[in-house]
Amino acid sequence: FINVFKTKILYNPLVISAEPGGAVNLTCTFVDDSDKEVRMWYKQRLEHAPLEVGSKLEDKPAVIPGQFDKSRFKLNRIASGISLSIERVTKEDEGMYFCVETGKKTLDFSTATFLAVTGQSDISVLQTSVRGSVSPGESVTLQCTVMSEIRAADVQVLWFRAAAGQSFPEIIYTHQNSSSRQCEINSSTSCSLYEFSKNILDQRHTGTYYCAVAVCGKIIFGNGTSVELSKSFCALLGTCVADMIILSIFYLHLVSVQRQMTTEQNSENLHYAAIHIKEKKAKSARVKREQPKDIVYSQVRSSKAAAHRSHH
Repeated sequence: FINVFKTKILYNPLVISAEPGGAVNLTCTFVDDSDKEVRMWYKQRLEHAPLEVGSKLEDKPAVIPGQFDKSRFKLNRIASGISLSIERVTKEDEGMYFCVETGKKTLDFSTATFLAVTGQSDISVLQTSVRGSVSPGESVTLQCTVMSEIRAADVQVLWFRAAAGQSFPEIIYTHQNSSSRQCEINSSTSCSLYEFSKNILDQRHTGTYYCAVAVCGKIIFGNGTSVELSKSFCALLGTCVADMIILSIFYLHLVSVQRQMTTEQNSENLHYAAIHIKEKKAKSARVKREQPKDIVYSQVRSSKAAAHRSHH
């Protein structure tokens, strides 16, 4: 059997951009690769199966399949991982890239990085940032402005959320063509404003939200909007929990000491009562033992007195 799972990586950005003709370097660093034999890079485009970009053994040259230009794509082993360099970037290089490490019985997959090729385009996507952090349960409204020479009815606008621990950015919402508002600009380019509201309940809803436009088989990403929970709230919550734990421990200790003191006091009272009762009993016994002497002496004196009266 082969165990297939997603392993933890140290660093791998989820969305990066590159200009046409430029260069980009993707790195993939695994936490533990001591028993890994082969490291590979894959590319996946929307609605297409993943394609192997290249593979590399420990001490062997990299193998690049024929559908990728060997003069532009280069694989290099790095400490605990592998890197992929792409030179003279073209629009065809756009897509999702992820790496894989194979062992004797394991396949370790990294999270994916989306390579967006920018440059001159007939579509521009601009996002507005959220002012500061938000509190749990608070609602945020994300805005995305799309300027295009193409009619709004011919484009599809989506929202993605990228967060640590996710293999791929998550599609969370798709706008209908009628959900946009027209912008006012002094240009022949059409401008549409899209809004997306989300309740940020906890850490599961934080991350970077991307507005993206899908048109003519390509995707144009916005600059991204970071949504984070208020640090002061998290710090306050942690402090309150810590204080409650400390107070609970102190209260339990106080109750335990009070019970111990009550038990000792009751024991002392019982001991004193027993001694007091014994002392009373001892005194009563002495009185009873001494009583016959007094009675005999009284009788003797009474007898002598009677005899003396009879003599006279």
